[in-house]
Amino acid sequence: EAIMVKSTQNLYFYVEKKWWDLQPLQKQWEVLNTLDLLSLEFNNKIYPTLTSVFGSEWKPGVDGDNKITVFFHAMKEDVGGYFESGDEYITLQVPTSNEREMLYLSLGIVDNLNNLKVLLAHEFVHLITFNQKDRLQGVAEEIWLNEVRADFASTILGYDVAYEGSNLQARVRDFLQNPADSLTEWQETKSDYAIASVFMHYMVDHYGISVLSDSIKKKTVGIASINQVLAEVGAK
Repeated sequence: EAIMVKSTQNLYFYVEKKWWDLQPLQKQWEVLNTLDLLSLEFNNKIYPTLTSVFGSEWKPGVDGDNKITVFFHAMKEDVGGYFESGDEYITLQVPTSNEREMLYLSLGIVDNLNNLKVLLAHEFVHLITFNQKDRLQGVAEEIWLNEVRADFASTILGYDVAYEGSNLQARVRDFLQNPADSLTEWQETKSDYAIASVFMHYMVDHYGISVLSDSIKKKTVGIASINQVLAEVGAK
């Protein structure tokens, strides 16, 4: 069960009700203050930057509302958030749908603004990808490329400029621990995110952000979509 604790220009913030009701008033105010700052970051930086690179999410969407719902609930320790594509369908099609453009974030980071910015940006790219690929192109992106697009958001937004403690530093560290992990066989491990992130930083350094931004608008997926973009820019 969830309770809406804040509504801003572009976002509804919901929190797991049982957790919220147990928090002292001071903690609730601290969370609301953090959400205010996160909302400003989303409105002024995350949303305009990522939509200019990748295109828009579905607006007004399945619910006819331009606002996006962000729901904080308890998750496993190593999970920061997720996007559930089933929410983009009516319940007649997907009975478990929340029938709205919706992102899920872990209660474990609800008071960590830096992590919140990175993870909200990551999950927002998944929301964009659903619209650009599934809805508009009628194809489902391969998981590894879907994830690496979302992961690259922190670099696009400049969150990795301060390398120490950044998302990119964590990816490089995990890559060095297991550099032989498969790029395309996705098992949802740290090594999967690491190999994909390092590979895509190499690709963008060499061929530009169009590797990610143009391939999201193709009917092809995965490696085929990247090859298509590379051919269009004359890369051999």
